[in-house]
Amino acid sequence: MKHSQILLQVSALALMSALGMGQAQADSMLSGSIRTKDGAAMAGVTVSAKMEGTPITTTVFTDQAGRYFFPDMPEGKYRVWAQAIAYEMAKGDVALTAARVQDFSLQPTRDFVRQLPGDEMLAALPEATADDARMKTFIRKTCTGCHTAAFPLQHTFDEAGWTAILELMKRVNVLGVYRGEHEKPNASIDAHQDELARYLARARGPGETSMNFNLRTRPTGEAARAVFKEYDVPLDPDLKLPGTYYQNDGSDWSKGTPSGMFGGYGVHDAEADLDGNLWFTHSWPSRTITVGRIDAKTGAFKAIKIEEPNGFASQTHGIIRDQKGFIWFNTRPGASPGGKPTGIAKLDPKTEKVTVYSPPKPMSGTAGTLDVDPQGFIWVTTPDGVLRFDPAAETFTEFKSVTYKTPQGVGTVYGTAADSVGNGWWLDMKFDRVQKGDVKTGQTVEIQLPPVQAELDRLTPDERKLYANYVVPDFNTPYPYAQGARRMGADKNGDTVWVGNSFGGNLARIDIKTNKVDLIPLPNPASQQPYQIEVDKDHNVWTNLWSTDAVAKYNPTTSQWTLFDLPSRGTETRHVSLLEKDGKMQVVLPYSRTRRVAVMTVRSDADMQALQSRAAH
Repeated sequence: MKHSQILLQVSALALMSALGMGQAQADSMLSGSIRTKDGAAMAGVTVSAKMEGTPITTTVFTDQAGRYFFPDMPEGKYRVWAQAIAYEMAKGDVALTAARVQDFSLQPTRDFVRQLPGDEMLAALPEATADDARMKTFIRKTCTGCHTAAFPLQHTFDEAGWTAILELMKRVNVLGVYRGEHEKPNASIDAHQDELARYLARARGPGETSMNFNLRTRPTGEAARAVFKEYDVPLDPDLKLPGTYYQNDGSDWSKGTPSGMFGGYGVHDAEADLDGNLWFTHSWPSRTITVGRIDAKTGAFKAIKIEEPNGFASQTHGIIRDQKGFIWFNTRPGASPGGKPTGIAKLDPKTEKVTVYSPPKPMSGTAGTLDVDPQGFIWVTTPDGVLRFDPAAETFTEFKSVTYKTPQGVGTVYGTAADSVGNGWWLDMKFDRVQKGDVKTGQTVEIQLPPVQAELDRLTPDERKLYANYVVPDFNTPYPYAQGARRMGADKNGDTVWVGNSFGGNLARIDIKTNKVDLIPLPNPASQQPYQIEVDKDHNVWTNLWSTDAVAKYNPTTSQWTLFDLPSRGTETRHVSLLEKDGKMQVVLPYSRTRRVAVMTVRSDADMQALQSRAAH
């Protein structure tokens, strides 16, 4: 089929200064210990370092003896800081010109609520009575669809204040657009508004709180061996904001979860290419950027724009890397009318050449998420199904959802995955339906995820009447008993696809041969919300807990979970991807609220022992 090759206008919005691109620099080791004011060693403390004038923050964690060891870093001047919940931040300036030791003593603080990630906020909400438990569920499944629970709950308001917030929220959709007084408000929030305001004022009002904080332990074992590199992404010049980077990037927990309304949004999905450089999609309207590139060594940033006839850049959302190393992402028209048709784009990381392919009419246009199957075919969602693209023949094949329009509303297609035998899977996240496109028959099979029975049983008679004919306003305010299926991933070396059920707090494991569904709960399903799924070569399942400032790994062989704390607050990462190469693995996590991209690696016990030996000398 015909395709259009787009010559890109590449603008370097911000390039590195202090890391000395192209110049050899010596590396040195920074280590130290963290103790309480009484001298006790503190394990699992988050320790971060950022070189002056650079966009890269490196973070490690203390071991059981309270010691930390950074990987070798370029010599220069660094800001270094250490944080733990319920303690004041300790910070210092370090001139790293040789091996350097920097110790800290942390002082306790009584005002720690603003330091908390979303899962700790949700877990602490009162639930001793049946009514409190109903309200807690309602907040998790209706009030956290657009943002982490930490964002509103870090503040305190009286009943009138919470009523005013709810009055606004019931008239705002997921994109932040005000529906107006002439449109019907969100029926679920509207019906529970008074009860919710009383509950929230009791939990997060100006008086004594009814919240019960039982903080989880700091990282240990494998989680404490993690190393993060967080890359700042420059602000979009369209916004005409002061400074080069987003100011409150979440690195200081005492400032709480930041708002994304001042330039934080835009970074949505991210992948590493085979050289380890990072590519991310820009999901907000812009005149300068469709996708961005970050040099993994220097942090140098480059904006790549697909030009629309109206002067805007094509927008995008999902991104993947195929077996040959090419980067694929979806395209959609820019912010104003007159844009090009939707499609998928192929980007060569070596040359930065982009080719866009648009599906022919009457096929549906492309939507937001993609995957690649073992044979190299690209799967991309549409508003009512998926498309399978053959890169060799440059042809599309369409699969439609079995159920799309219902009396309760039109379905919302989101996550997609391609399984090990080449079938395509996608989700209707509004109604918890999983669709399977069979490549041999060309037919679609529908699988209905079960409701959360405990929440279904908890409904009052009035709520049963409300939800019997409930027209779901959008996917972020579903039924209280909804699983909240978001995105999915497939084991490319096995017989399983996995679904991140954000509101159910579990993973759905689906056998691709029998379509049998099992639900695997997160360690705390009432507060931990999975989103995207990636499966590594050893069958481990990775999911970003988008409202929790954490990424989780599930080992299906041992049924064990490992939670890795992210170094920042308000990350709200909507995507996770993996780069497995040369026996090593990188976990890539875009921060959708604070305009950053993080890469996590995990050191082995042998690595840590070698670092300890070096530090001792």
